[in-house]
Amino acid sequence: MLFNDLSKDWMIDPTVVPAQMSPVDPPDVRNCDRLIASIVCFTLGEKLSNHSIETYILDHIELERECSHRTNLCLAWSDDVSLTLCFIVSLIQCGGYSQDDLNQQYINWWMNGFMSPTGVCFTPSIHIKQTIEQMSINLAAECFAVITDENIYTTPPSPPVAALLRISPIAYFYSNHSPSVRIEVITHCVRAMFGQEISIENFVIYIELLVNALNGHAKEKILQSMQIPLDRSHSMSVVLIKLIDILRMDNNDIQQGVQQALAFNKSIEQESKWLNPYDSNQTILATLYLQVSGALYYQIVPSEWFACTYAKETLMALAKWLNYEQKLNEFEEKILF
Repeated sequence: MLFNDLSKDWMIDPTVVPAQMSPVDPPDVRNCDRLIASIVCFTLGEKLSNHSIETYILDHIELERECSHRTNLCLAWSDDVSLTLCFIVSLIQCGGYSQDDLNQQYINWWMNGFMSPTGVCFTPSIHIKQTIEQMSINLAAECFAVITDENIYTTPPSPPVAALLRISPIAYFYSNHSPSVRIEVITHCVRAMFGQEISIENFVIYIELLVNALNGHAKEKILQSMQIPLDRSHSMSVVLIKLIDILRMDNNDIQQGVQQALAFNKSIEQESKWLNPYDSNQTILATLYLQVSGALYYQIVPSEWFACTYAKETLMALAKWLNYEQKLNEFEEKILF
């Protein structure tokens, strides 16, 4: 087996929680500080927010520790953060977007707690269950080369704002590709998750914003080029407009920007008492701001944030592997064309 295959095995073991993985760096580690900062920062949205966790949730995690004989279980990430990391792992393992592999990673998260700091998955929210169901239907249709009426099987879910975070790894892997390549991947991914009738406009806007930040473009020029549809009835558009406003007003200070973003946190009634209490849809503005500003202000991210980051070594290694696989993918495309 090639070194490349062996050295990626550590990131796909569902029996090991992220903080206990044994990361191995890729054979060629290049400067990817913006990428590392962005990935680390988007996992901090819940930690920097004030959450009141019910006692029964903490008791459940303690019971899981005792039953599984694992003392390293904790509540650190929302489900959407875990699913975003599943997408990152899929991109690394496949050297690009694979609907089949991404669906398997999602199911691995649901069934085995893959990329879950608690070791097991909380009851997934309805919109996450619908997304996984939708992806499975699309895969089945492709495998049998049939055209399905997806509405017969399920009502395609309307994407929540947190879906912007879930598909954001497209920006990480395809940041040096042409916009047309990114749009093709976004289209395939979004429609596989949410149905053929879903508009990709807001997804493209966010991915391009993150791509420009990762590529080191001046913030002022990035913001000037942003054109967001002024649809106040669409939650995604509203959040994107607020995100741009905060980036304009943060005085190039990530801590100040986070405080402004956290002011927009909203309380959402839980569908079930056994859902993950860290709900990305409550803190999504802060999480998206952290993801973009981590890339923009990577040199001034507070050191104490890095020091308290859950599974920091794992996150940094995933960033390096993303960068490595991205370069391989670009090289192979140049040979082909």
